[in-house]
Amino acid sequence: MLDGTWIPQGAEFGGQSLPLPPARFVIAGARYVVETGDARDEGVLRIDAAATPAAIDIVGTAGPNAGKTIPAIFRMRGELLQLCYEVSDTPRRPIAFGTAPGSVQLMVRYRREG
Repeated sequence: MLDGTWIPQGAEFGGQSLPLPPARFVIAGARYVVETGDARDEGVLRIDAAATPAAIDIVGTAGPNAGKTIPAIFRMRGELLQLCYEVSDTPRRPIAFGTAPGSVQLMVRYRREG
């Protein structure tokens, strides 16, 4: 379902648009790799598409997120993927898409490459 190479199209944090560096988010089965310039983050995805909203845990195994589990929600619309997660010291899974001023939620929109 999520397999492929995803290119960020935009992001929002705390109710504000956030510029993103060029990056690639590659998903193959339960594995992921994020490449941003010379940085590389790798790990495993645990997906619960039956949850409402659909849930995903991003479990870092190598790179800057190694040892971290980031609970998130996601939705797909055709070739578009939207991920929303909290970037705090003790992240919890968001219950809705979007960010609000003062929040620590990050929402990233991706388009499937190719």
